[in-house]
Amino acid sequence: MNRFNNTIEFKHAGDSKLFNHYRKFFDNNVVEEFRRINDSDTSWEGHKALMAKIKAHVENNVTYNNKAEYSALVDTLKLLAENDV
Repeated sequence: MNRFNNTIEFKHAGDSKLFNHYRKFFDNNVVEEFRRINDSDTSWEGHKALMAKIKAHVENNVTYNNKAEYSALVDTLKLLAENDV
């Protein structure tokens, strides 16, 4: 699964088994919290801090099967935080 597939899967969430499996970890409260963090600091340091918080959230709250799923989950949450989807 690559970065482009994540965007397609999110737009067609009903068709994505991976997204449906992990949907509860991307609820509106989580996404809004990361959007606030993203909007509050647009510097490089702010981006690094956002990514660290996203990675920590995924590591602490999601049981994933492999590194590819972990990367896909982090990328998806990052895209949700950066975009008004």
